[in-house]
Amino acid sequence: MRRSMSISPPQGGSIAEQELVSSLSWLITLRWLGGIGVLLGTWFSRGFLGIELPPLPLSLLGVAILVYNTIFLRVLHHLASQFPRSKATDQWFARVQIGMDWMAIAVLIHYTGGIESPALFFFLLHIIIASLLLPHDRGFLYVALAPVLVGGVACLEYWGVLPHHSLFGDSRYDNLLYIFGVLSFFTATCYTMTYLSMAISRRLQRREDELAALYRSVQTISSTLELSDVLNRLAEATTMALRCKGAAIRLLDKTGSYLEMAGSYGLSEAYKDKSPIEVARSRIDQEVLSGRTVLVDDTTHEDRLRFPEKVAAEGIHTILTAPLMGKTGPIGVLRAYGGANHRFSQDDAAFLSAIAAQGAVAIENAQAYRLLQELDENKSQFIRMVTHELRSPVQVALSLLNVLERGSIGPLNEKQSELVARGRRRVEFLQSLIDDLLELAAGKTGVLATSDRHLVSLNAVCQEIKAIFEARALEKGLVLRLECPDEEFRVWGDRKELERILNNLVGNAIKYTLQGEVCLQLQRANGFVQIQVRDTGIGIPPEAQPFLFQEFFRAKNARQLEETGTGLGLSIVKDLVQRYGGTIQVSSVEGQGTTFTVLLPLAQP
Repeated sequence: MRRSMSISPPQGGSIAEQELVSSLSWLITLRWLGGIGVLLGTWFSRGFLGIELPPLPLSLLGVAILVYNTIFLRVLHHLASQFPRSKATDQWFARVQIGMDWMAIAVLIHYTGGIESPALFFFLLHIIIASLLLPHDRGFLYVALAPVLVGGVACLEYWGVLPHHSLFGDSRYDNLLYIFGVLSFFTATCYTMTYLSMAISRRLQRREDELAALYRSVQTISSTLELSDVLNRLAEATTMALRCKGAAIRLLDKTGSYLEMAGSYGLSEAYKDKSPIEVARSRIDQEVLSGRTVLVDDTTHEDRLRFPEKVAAEGIHTILTAPLMGKTGPIGVLRAYGGANHRFSQDDAAFLSAIAAQGAVAIENAQAYRLLQELDENKSQFIRMVTHELRSPVQVALSLLNVLERGSIGPLNEKQSELVARGRRRVEFLQSLIDDLLELAAGKTGVLATSDRHLVSLNAVCQEIKAIFEARALEKGLVLRLECPDEEFRVWGDRKELERILNNLVGNAIKYTLQGEVCLQLQRANGFVQIQVRDTGIGIPPEAQPFLFQEFFRAKNARQLEETGTGLGLSIVKDLVQRYGGTIQVSSVEGQGTTFTVLLPLAQP
């Protein structure tokens, strides 16, 4: 008995399927009680109630129930070990169990009074179970077996084929009117309970389907922030959930006066190309935008339609429209269209309203995302324009300061030389800031992403970077090492972009290392090339590491060591690495050093 209770239903599938699997185990558990109950009930009735029940047949019946229940338990364990599990097999197993139980109940009825037996009520319990678990298209056929079995026992006893076992003195098993009355009421009760049970089961199944469809629609439309994808997926999810011909979404324009087609599914191109609908001239849309869901049962007799001829040509016979309500008011409408044999119900109207409520949130999120994208693009374009205009005068100022510092137009005294040098350093910093801003803005607007790609040897790039920074490292008393195997690592990319990545990482390592070494290492890593830049420098405080790749961010100890710096270098590096399909990570201990690890996909042969 414990083993039967330990079997759990498989994950997945509908609620009805999982309930069927759970009930197979539950029926076996209940049957143990039934078999033992027959044995104990026979003994109790004869010993304490004085009811003369035939002990041998009923004892054999109780033992038979326990025996075939043991067989069912073994079959259940066998089914539980199968994957995937067949729904049809489970249904047939349930039919066999219920059929055997009904035969056992028929035998029990015969030995406990026949048509007068109180065991008739056990059939009603099994009828409810059969109505809920077995397919509804044959539900009434299953239930017909119960009156047939009871009527068969009554008729066989009436004709004398089976002996009648009386429980309470005077028997009426040979009274045709009594038999007919009991069978009539029993049959009516069976079918009434079947109808009610199946009606409740169908309603619950429909609710489950609606919840599952709503979950799938929410999951689908929430999987993207691209507005066009959100709109089309919402229309598709609506069509699938309501099993209708198609669906469409119209959104209000900026003035709120027109509804424009924004997304659709299942509709012809001719129908989708309808012109914007003027809200003031559409009574249905006015009603929907006020917050109501409107159902048009028959489009051929609806005078509120704006384009009845196009609706008829599309084969649309019924329309259900729900409002898309945003945070500040209506943002559009969601329509579902049904064909000739489709009819929307009030339940469908409530369900469409639920889909529309979730869809409105997804649409507003996608609109906000698009607005942020546009703002970011406009910001980048503005930065590019401004910094490009600043580049020429800054270069001119730097050239003039260099002329003054060299004394080309006359010697400078010590104070003048100091002022000119300070001015030159400030202008050089401004030049560096302008270059970083231009590169950052170019990356965000996709300029670098569209540059020509070709095979680039990272080995050669690393050798060049080492040659560039070697002198600077020697000036600070540092060792700059390059660890590069004989294997050549090539990636698809732009050499200048790759140089920019390594320039920044190696340059920062040397800048923020006071003693020790800086190591640049290349090695293979599962289809990627791993670039590591390790130093023994000042390190990065733990609280600063999460913000390291943010624009204009510099750690506190970096600002204390080096006053100048734009805080844009690592942001540019991360943007470049990600657009190459790679990743960048940092590990650092303050006062001990920092390691940057970059993974870039290797070029395939």
